[in-house]
Amino acid sequence: MDEIYTFTEKKNKKCYIWTCVGETRKGKKFYFYHLSKRKNIESLIDFNLKLPKAKQYFSDGNFAYENVYGKNIITEKSKMTNLVENLNSQIRDKISYLVRKTKAHSKSFDWLNDRLSMFFVNLNLKGKLNNTKYVI
Repeated sequence: MDEIYTFTEKKNKKCYIWTCVGETRKGKKFYFYHLSKRKNIESLIDFNLKLPKAKQYFSDGNFAYENVYGKNIITEKSKMTNLVENLNSQIRDKISYLVRKTKAHSKSFDWLNDRLSMFFVNLNLKGKLNNTKYVI
């Protein structure tokens, strides 16, 4: 699990993209996101309600993760935390709204959510980040 900071309309209208990579016992990966206007425990709980239940969660050590997941959170660097960081990098690379130092930015919260949903549907259907040819 991880989060990405961005903004809509103006820089003072912050929003956060919570991302997560889930892996089945057979090794198939699924990608999830949640868009919120605040970076707080309530937003993480909203995201958690949408996720399938897991035995362990991997994160970068944000304060909210330990409050929500307790002992099931692992905050050390691992293969899974690298996957989530790679996912965040791909999101910034593929969605022009999120590329830093550019004129392109999201005009509304809903438009950003639409772009993210297209990206994640495509990602889950293809199953691999590197073979994603659809650029938003």
